[in-house]
Amino acid sequence: MSTRGFSLIEVAIVLVIISVLVAIVAVPLATQLEQQRITETNKQLETIKEAIIGFALANGRFPCAARLADNGLESLKISGPSVGDCNAYVGFVPAVTLGLSPIDSNGFAVDGWGLSQNRIRYAVANLSITAGTPVACTNSVAKVLTKTDGMRSAAMNCLADPNTAVNMLTVCAVTPTGAAGSATGCTAPLTTKAPFVVFSLGKNAATGGLPLTDEAHNIDSDSYFVSHTPTALGSPSGEFDDLVTWPSINTIFARMVQVGRLP
Repeated sequence: MSTRGFSLIEVAIVLVIISVLVAIVAVPLATQLEQQRITETNKQLETIKEAIIGFALANGRFPCAARLADNGLESLKISGPSVGDCNAYVGFVPAVTLGLSPIDSNGFAVDGWGLSQNRIRYAVANLSITAGTPVACTNSVAKVLTKTDGMRSAAMNCLADPNTAVNMLTVCAVTPTGAAGSATGCTAPLTTKAPFVVFSLGKNAATGGLPLTDEAHNIDSDSYFVSHTPTALGSPSGEFDDLVTWPSINTIFARMVQVGRLP
């Protein structure tokens, strides 16, 4: 009695069917994994934002940013917090200064994608006030946000009044006017009074931030940042998957009043 084996054509058909089934299963799994990383990163950003606010409640100022060479420590100049002059206002989250965990071997907080390029970024406004400009500001205060009790010296009505010209960091939902590094404004900004922003460069951290893209505005050294829904490679403003968060200055002031840091 003879037995019939599978022909090459039948084996090929089976392999094709298996490949299709694997692809059908793999795509949703990959999508779920990406969504999990996004969710995890958003939670990290909110935790970091709260840690920075907690630092301000305890110290009467916001921390400086960390540079690559600072190993997770804020980069405050030797003059110290009583002056509030930072070596870096735009850089990385000072995770060691804030007591955050987990951190990588160099002291930096890393987002859900886990690469060294995915170290979470931070920027704090380099803000100085001249008395009388605007009228609501009666005191001249340098480095208002990073100087110990600088916000108390400047006074809440000077900093928080939406009708004053005192701007902090601007977050745009559309491409800012001007090139990255020298932006001058944007239409209908989400806020012009963000004391700080915390952000992740997302999945494309290793390849994003190309010139003339919205992501480039988040890694330059000016005071304009971009936050909007993701866009694909080839879109007019470039691929965008950054995740950005910032606090309301009024909410921070309310919490500082509660702990006696203001007025």
